[in-house]
Amino acid sequence: MNRIYAILIGYVFGNFLTAMIVDEIFLKINPTEYGSHNPGTANMGAVFGKKWGILTCCGDLLKSLIALFIVYFAFPAHINIAYTGLGLILGHCFPIWDHFKGGKGVAVAAQVAVFYDWRVGFATLLVALVLTAIMQNLTIPPLVFMLLFSIDEFLHSQMAGVVFVVITLIMVFKFWQDIVDFFTGHGKRVDILFSIKKKLGIKVK
Repeated sequence: MNRIYAILIGYVFGNFLTAMIVDEIFLKINPTEYGSHNPGTANMGAVFGKKWGILTCCGDLLKSLIALFIVYFAFPAHINIAYTGLGLILGHCFPIWDHFKGGKGVAVAAQVAVFYDWRVGFATLLVALVLTAIMQNLTIPPLVFMLLFSIDEFLHSQMAGVVFVVITLIMVFKFWQDIVDFFTGHGKRVDILFSIKKKLGIKVK
């Protein structure tokens, strides 16, 4: 029963889409009508600027952290963190108040992974960051990150591994069109190394 409570708590907090809150308070513009139409960090940053993208990311991380801590103290069994993560992803990707049309859950998934197992979480995130720099793509690296994390956790706990695999599959579903675009050569390229060098004032040829 505690696992059901964990999922429900995660789902409730997952429904708070920071992008929509930022829109309501500051921008007065619906992010789902611009860019990729996704109320998430990447689209907010690309369409409205880095400041709003960072704010969206921080808000999504905060809501996830609050839900995770509530379950951590209320239902101490470690597996309940994984179930909270599942609820968070479901709420973020399929919010009931917005006709089940939400974000893609990258920031939420990263937060859950690090909270559940910080060593493996940071290691797989580092792999994703390197892949992002090499591939200049924001679609495949997050999925590789979650897949690697799921496999590692499955080796330690089959139940936890299955939960994280389900989270990965939800993200694949949300990223599906982006995956198709990537493999057909129409994916959007994002050169993070160029952006970092430009920010540091390093001359880029």
